[in-house]
Amino acid sequence: MSTASPPKSLTAQCEEILADIKRFEQSASGRELSQTDRAERLRLVQSLDKLALRLKDPREAIFDQFTNFVETCNLRGLLELKVPETIPRNGRITAKELAGKVGADESLIVRLMRILTVKGIFDMVGPDEYAHTPFSLAYLDGHEVDFFKLMCDEILVNTSRLPEYFREVGGKDATSITSNPYSWGNGKDGQTFFQIISQDERRLKQFDIAMSTQDFVLPVLGMYPFGEELAGLPDTDTRALLVDIGGGRGQSLIQIRQEWPNLEGKFILQDRPMVLDSFPEIPGVEKMAHDFFTLQPVKHAHAYYIRRCFHNWTDAHCTKILQQIVPAMAPDSRVLIGEMVVPEYGSERPGNVEDMACYWMDHAMFTFGGRERTESDWKKLFESAGLRLVKVWRSKAGSQTVLEAKLPAEQ
Repeated sequence: MSTASPPKSLTAQCEEILADIKRFEQSASGRELSQTDRAERLRLVQSLDKLALRLKDPREAIFDQFTNFVETCNLRGLLELKVPETIPRNGRITAKELAGKVGADESLIVRLMRILTVKGIFDMVGPDEYAHTPFSLAYLDGHEVDFFKLMCDEILVNTSRLPEYFREVGGKDATSITSNPYSWGNGKDGQTFFQIISQDERRLKQFDIAMSTQDFVLPVLGMYPFGEELAGLPDTDTRALLVDIGGGRGQSLIQIRQEWPNLEGKFILQDRPMVLDSFPEIPGVEKMAHDFFTLQPVKHAHAYYIRRCFHNWTDAHCTKILQQIVPAMAPDSRVLIGEMVVPEYGSERPGNVEDMACYWMDHAMFTFGGRERTESDWKKLFESAGLRLVKVWRSKAGSQTVLEAKLPAEQ
């Protein structure tokens, strides 16, 4: 009977990580980081996290959860008070000055900033005096902050009440878009996330901003090679090349056409009329109003593309969406789904990195009845609609993928 090898000593583990860091510094010095570089950097961070975990007392580590929670809550509060944008980018400011500028109590600023300076988000440069760090500036310059606000205000607010929710409804998975932790937490059982959030103009605006910036966080390119797979296809004068279903403001099609300007054929952008009416025409792209729960009107397109939609819906809804496409497909048509794939035990981790985004995103989707899916889940979902999974096109780093499906007869 084989036995597991003993763990490396802390010193040996530390020396191994240090050697990896030195190699990374040498290879990445003086150039822009690639996807592979970012994956390696994240792998090193996770190695350091594992080393730190070995150094901790397991009971004391329980309180790390509270530290993280308080850090998140304090930061969200300071963002609401506009504290980060009031701190000079290249200077310093006292708590008293901050309080006067943002209309808050000085003592409140001091209390909220304590844990954030200890954790290195902001820098304390004197008694109750603060300056920015690269990590605090990210909340001013990055698109990620919009998504952070949304997660705090619409997800964390409700899932922090999971114990109460489970006491009331039991340990049930969220498999309904109208009866879930979000509808329960808002006191609006029987309504969907979108119905609830649309009743508050401020919340709806915040949601729209967060969604419009998600392409800066979740890549469109770098997985499916549209330029190679859709090049030189026959009948592009009579068949659409690519139909982007539920494609919003056309962010995906714009990036695809910019990356591969020589692709020939018709590009069609489908979404609800109110979405399509909210922005001007896109050169080379045809707008078409369409509800993806109804039959697909574009027949025999070479590719039907749906990105970042399925995780909002239950399996039953996703099956229905796919079933509306199948009758329109030609034998060689393909369905391309841009979504995360949650790793399974022993499955491939691109870049040898554990991408945490798919786990916290699944938590967010759980809140209102959606879900992120494993490759096995996707295979079952395609089969339920009469399709077969052909290939999973993966990112070099992370869980974002494009899943390709075809009709069973196409080999």
